[in-house]
Amino acid sequence: MRGPGGERNGFVGTVRCRPPGPVTELPGMSDLLDPTLQAGGIAVCVKDTAKRVLSQNDCCRDICGDRRGETCTTGCMELYAGDAARQWKDRGSCLYQNSYFHGGFFDVTLLCTAESIITFLQPLADRQRMAQAYYREKGLTGRELDVVSLIIRGLSNRAICESLAISRATLRTHLNNIYRKCREQGEEPRFVPANRRPDFGDAGCCRR
Repeated sequence: MRGPGGERNGFVGTVRCRPPGPVTELPGMSDLLDPTLQAGGIAVCVKDTAKRVLSQNDCCRDICGDRRGETCTTGCMELYAGDAARQWKDRGSCLYQNSYFHGGFFDVTLLCTAESIITFLQPLADRQRMAQAYYREKGLTGRELDVVSLIIRGLSNRAICESLAISRATLRTHLNNIYRKCREQGEEPRFVPANRRPDFGDAGCCRR
């Protein structure tokens, strides 16, 4: 097709022609994925269905050690083996948040196929330090900081009471104080698991 002056307008029928000039090669998936995972400190491990480690990235070796060729039954594989809620044993994804092993807390994602189990470990230590610093700035007492650190780690109200040897009434008082101090500074509590957000009120703050 040509314009009023006879020039081509960049279309042939309804298909746009490629503009003149050099074609920029886009990076391949592996060129993008590996550096992105490394930069984010995300560990990756690939195992076969017998849990034999086939491959690890550098972050995974830093956390778990070099396990290539070994059968792994610890860490993420303990979570996997103990998960009775999995619908499919050889397909789908599993997410285990705030999981503790190898001396730290991680968000763990498993992608499963009929041939392999791929693990992604995302360390949470820096996130937890940031969250605790945020609450220290709100003027929380030492005990309130103990409570909020356990909330950030995903513990239930019952588990918090057991961990700190306090009653539910005492926990309710601490939670009300935490929420009140945040609101007095014009903010809502942050960095808490999403399943607690509906309970952001004095009346419901101690639901299980």
